[in-house]
Amino acid sequence: GSHVSGLTAGGACHRGRAAAVALSAAGEDMDGTRAQASAERQAALLARLAVLEQKLAVAAARREEEVHPLLRDVTGSGGGGGEIEAIGGSPVGGGRGEGSRGGSASERTGAKTRAWFNAYVHHCRRGTAAGREAGRDDRREGSGAGGAGGSGGSASSTALCTPGPAPSLAEGDPLRTLELSFLSLSGVDDSVSPRTLCDISQEFSFVEWGVNFRAEKQGKEPRYASLTWLRQLQEEIDRRQQTGKFAPIHFAAHLGGEYCVDVLKGDTSLVRTLWEDYGFLRIHLCPTRSHGVNSSQLKKYLASLKSVIVALPQVEFVLLVCKETRALAFQLMNDCQPNLAFFYDAEEMALNGSSARSASPSAGSLPPKRPPPCPHPGIHCGYGGGLTVDNLTDELRRIAAVVNSARRPVWVDLESGLRSSSGPGRPDEFDLGKAWACIRTVFDLDLPRPRPTFASR
Repeated sequence: GSHVSGLTAGGACHRGRAAAVALSAAGEDMDGTRAQASAERQAALLARLAVLEQKLAVAAARREEEVHPLLRDVTGSGGGGGEIEAIGGSPVGGGRGEGSRGGSASERTGAKTRAWFNAYVHHCRRGTAAGREAGRDDRREGSGAGGAGGSGGSASSTALCTPGPAPSLAEGDPLRTLELSFLSLSGVDDSVSPRTLCDISQEFSFVEWGVNFRAEKQGKEPRYASLTWLRQLQEEIDRRQQTGKFAPIHFAAHLGGEYCVDVLKGDTSLVRTLWEDYGFLRIHLCPTRSHGVNSSQLKKYLASLKSVIVALPQVEFVLLVCKETRALAFQLMNDCQPNLAFFYDAEEMALNGSSARSASPSAGSLPPKRPPPCPHPGIHCGYGGGLTVDNLTDELRRIAAVVNSARRPVWVDLESGLRSSSGPGRPDEFDLGKAWACIRTVFDLDLPRPRPTFASR
């Protein structure tokens, strides 16, 4: 019996060794199969990447073919500093009309604007000290003949000249101490391509775009962008974020009517949506009669408004300060939040009768009155009303004299000064040419920028 059991154990042991050898061989075959499959997948992936690179190269070549004709249209076919075509207007030089190109009017204007900004920025980056001196001399000589250029002998605000270097500020000039956090260009609507706004912001970080919100006027009147335009803006920002080459783009929402009242009552839904989905970092509250809000009892909204400001510390809340909102502003100053800001609008002050001077930029009228910023040093302040392309430098100097502090950053806001009539049925359109002229003015002044805070994000 012991002999038989020994034979049985020996046979079992032999069979175990044979099974182990078979399993090892099967494992080796499986490893070889897996390695072959991995190599095949890698080869397929490389092939797909090669096809994708070819497509990207073709798309880049097409973009180059599109940009160069646009540059030739905008800067003229001659050499050197030829005359320039007015953005959004009629040609000043010999450029071709844009009616032959496809796409919407806003996209065509946007393409020309992008070409202009690229040419101007590259020109400024290549400037030298000698070139700056020569540019200043040229501007002094040409200042006497300012009305001779363009068409009809009058200098149009949308007719652009050859970009010049930054002017030097005299000793004691108030602008030397002015810290400008933003140049806010408000009232953008469906007449402007979101792609154009993003392209401009990529090059000029001090530019902020103001979008007006009012339920009964949204998408129906000029200065109020439609919801479709807002979706296009969101898609454009998402597309740029995915490319990896994305600079912050500043947008501010100007709330009036029911939208403003909802925020005053403590509703955070709209502000949260604008911040999370569209990237609006600043919210202007305009609780005045001219913006469709009954301002007779604003003080009763103090607690609810403060709750919204505290609930969203990432957003800066800007209150329009005038005679109607003065009581609410004083109450907010008693328990000031770091994300609170005040905005002084000369046009709104004129409507309220708190300024004897006219805020409209008519010829021969006195400049609008600019109050000093609120005494609380932590409140970011801004100025607007009566600002145009022609008086922007002078008004910045007056604002700097009123602020009178190198540690008090402010921003300026233009809206009415950026509108123009482009033809029958379009009496109040956002003028990209005027916006470009204002950006050039601020860029050439080379004003200091504050450190990154709520005032300069």
